Amino acid sequence: MATKRNPSFEILRVIAMLLIVMWHFQIHGIGRPPLGVADTPMKIFNLISFEFLGSFAKIGTNCYILISGYFLYHTQEKWSKIAKTWAPIFFYSALLYLLFLCMGQIKYSGEGLFKALTPVYHNTYWFATKYIVLVALAPYLAIVTSNINRRQHLTLLGVLFVANFSLLLGSYFSDNNSLLWFIFLFYTGGYVRKYGNPNKKNHFGKLYFLSLALMTLYYQSRLWDIYNGRVPFRLDYHENNGIEFIPSFLLFLWATRLKVKENWFVKLLVRIAPLTFGVYLIHDNVFIRNLLWKQLIPAKTYYDSWEFVPVMFGSALAIFTICISIDFLRDCLFKWLRINDRIDSGWETIKKRRPWMILKK
Repeated sequence: MATKRNPSFEILRVIAMLLIVMWHFQIHGIGRPPLGVADTPMKIFNLISFEFLGSFAKIGTNCYILISGYFLYHTQEKWSKIAKTWAPIFFYSALLYLLFLCMGQIKYSGEGLFKALTPVYHNTYWFATKYIVLVALAPYLAIVTSNINRRQHLTLLGVLFVANFSLLLGSYFSDNNSLLWFIFLFYTGGYVRKYGNPNKKNHFGKLYFLSLALMTLYYQSRLWDIYNGRVPFRLDYHENNGIEFIPSFLLFLWATRLKVKENWFVKLLVRIAPLTFGVYLIHDNVFIRNLLWKQLIPAKTYYDSWEFVPVMFGSALAIFTICISIDFLRDCLFKWLRINDRIDSGWETIKKRRPWMILKK
């Protein structure tokens, strides 16, 4: 009998995407150039909150891939999964282009239409492009995990960590958003799935918040040192393959041991978890992004106000909720059109015809 999926991972998936939206408020809405100097109690409070929440929010991407590694580490070859991942990417890229075109917000061009119809090829969504390739590689990466022992798995993780981590050799072989870094996260999630003990005591939540506090102090001290005591109101950029990995991993480990009692709220989070990818595809679309952070939510106007933190939370939650609602409709449309069923049947037809047999001739 199939084991019931731990709802804590679905909850973590929802939290991770909500944090990604909050990060985009910070990096797209505020940006990295200093807005001014934090020289009043209000601005100092906002700056510390900004940095702490930045450390808190940047973990979303890493957590998303760690969860994928946890569940895909023993996956079998299934190319239809790639098409199912690609379908909503294409849907939103094409739909939003046509919508903004009809609204007169953009001008038609052959190049623009081609980019909208080929979002993966043009890396329209950097995360989606990397994620599709990771899904394609997952069955072959899984072959490695199923044929090595624990010591060899740890050695593999050690090599990948040294090659990826920004403070080691990451600047030579990897970067903040590289596929190699995603592969390391994939194998890390797989290791926890294979060798972790979910029944041990769970202290990782406390360690997670402690790591966030230490990171905030670290980044703030860097700014103080760079600007000789005049602290600018800016977010110090956090790399996915830097020390941000530590709180990401701690939160992921916390989720693996978390025992959740089912209630209506947990059931709701589990229900919307599959829709979180749509939140990313909608709100971080190049057209929506400009509309959100330059017109609808002028985040920079709040940095010297006590409203700054409430606006950050409120706007992230509102964007998340609206996008979830939109993707729910997209999901209903896909089910009505039987998109996934058609992808499965199409792939079965291709397999029966075996076009790759020409490679053996």
